Amino acid sequence: MAKEHKYFVSYVYSEGWGNINVTLPEPIQNIDDIRSMEQAIAENQELDESVCVQNFKAL
Repeated sequence: MAKEHKYFVSYVYSEGWGNINVTLPEPIQNIDDIRSMEQAIAENQELDESVCVQNFKAL
């Protein structure tokens, strides 16, 4: 079974802020991974495109 990488993510967007637990198949290694996560959060939480990750911590 592939290892899962779990993170607690804090983000801001145009109308406020939020926190979410994220499970990824690969670890976050670069800015492109963070940008992809921002896009996924915006889509999954039905937010506008202004999502910006403020901090994340591996769980």
